[in-house]
Amino acid sequence: MTISYDLPDDDVAADGPDAKPKAPAPEPLYPGDTGTLPAETRQVLVNLLRGPYFERSRSVRLWEVLKVNEKLVRERLSDLYLDLLIDDEFGVAFCRRPDLGDLEAPSLLNTVRLRFLDSAMLLELRDRLMRARAGGERAVVTKVELAEMLRLFDRAADQNAPVFQKHFMGVIKRLTERRILLQLKSGDAMEISPVLPLLFPTADIETLRAAYVRRMMNDAASPEEKAELGRRYEMLKAEGAAIELTDDEAGEADEADEGEAR
Repeated sequence: MTISYDLPDDDVAADGPDAKPKAPAPEPLYPGDTGTLPAETRQVLVNLLRGPYFERSRSVRLWEVLKVNEKLVRERLSDLYLDLLIDDEFGVAFCRRPDLGDLEAPSLLNTVRLRFLDSAMLLELRDRLMRARAGGERAVVTKVELAEMLRLFDRAADQNAPVFQKHFMGVIKRLTERRILLQLKSGDAMEISPVLPLLFPTADIETLRAAYVRRMMNDAASPEEKAELGRRYEMLKAEGAAIELTDDEAGEADEADEGEAR
């Protein structure tokens, strides 16, 4: 004897009492739009991919969209071989490349090749930021103070003032573009971004320190200068400054800058 059952098809089953309602198809945002994300979620993704980081202070509304849709945003970024870091204390979020192991994959993130003077300045800025934070203050510096920070590390400072000025303006421009230095409305004052320790974690600190001191010792023009650089290195080591930079990158000076300084 053959027993047959009348089973509902998928369409009928989906309409049953226990079925979850289907989400309505999103309205296209523009002709030919085949995306499935709401407009504000797309804006969050664009801000994260554009970098270098997305700040809550820039748009509280989009920050709330990010927090509500964090799981979805992470999924979309993972499809692009990217990880998402969110720090609620500082109100910042940014993309970073995860540890892919042996997997070879292209990257959407811009690779920032920091020059020697950039990395030296970042060490100084992080030191200043840590001291200001310990005192419960904002880390605000003037361009005169920034120039003094850089003077120790640039041989052109005592040899060629116009070249040093060119180097200095280049460093400020690059760090401003990366939003590590934030221009304030009052005069020439600039704020050191409080997210600096997040963008450049402490994991590679010893690598940078070692490369930094080797380079400076090699460039020292006299035993006195070498002794001063050694003292400076020990101070930086004690303060715990850090930057994410490989040993090879730290040793690579900008060839154009080097040629001008000679």
